[in-house]
Amino acid sequence: MVLAVGMTAQAGISAVQLGLPAIAPRLRAELGLSLAATGALLAASTAGIIATLLAWGALADRVGERVVVAVGLGGAAGALALGTRASGALELGAALALAGALGSSANAASGRAVVGWFDRSQRGLALGLRHMATPAGGAIAAALLPVAAAAGGVDAALLALAAACAAGSLA
Repeated sequence: MVLAVGMTAQAGISAVQLGLPAIAPRLRAELGLSLAATGALLAASTAGIIATLLAWGALADRVGERVVVAVGLGGAAGALALGTRASGALELGAALALAGALGSSANAASGRAVVGWFDRSQRGLALGLRHMATPAGGAIAAALLPVAAAAGGVDAALLALAAACAAGSLA
């Protein structure tokens, strides 16, 4: 159960970071962005992740993994939903950076939970599976976000990502 929850949490934030490039053409078209501006927008969630990863790890050491993942991914879901209200690329970039900053809680805390739960004889396999959630979340998002964007635009894709983060938070 701990491994499944950790994988769900990790996949949720990875979907944001690695899945959004799949709708880059849609972002460019809807927001009227240059290629360079699109790249900067797509990097916003990664910048947020980098900025807060160590702080989330330290907080997980103090208050535990459950609180950190639930609060962080719940906040990321809210930030992504807020991104649907953005009036332009700067506001959307801020929402994506905030989603990354909050969602990076899953990176630190889910790894800590797996390490703490599994015995040394099982830890390598468990961590391998947990780390597998990163490319899996990205791949699933890359396959599904263009479908969501085709049906309802960038807002639908952002809401799908919000739902993925909310699922990790609730798990």
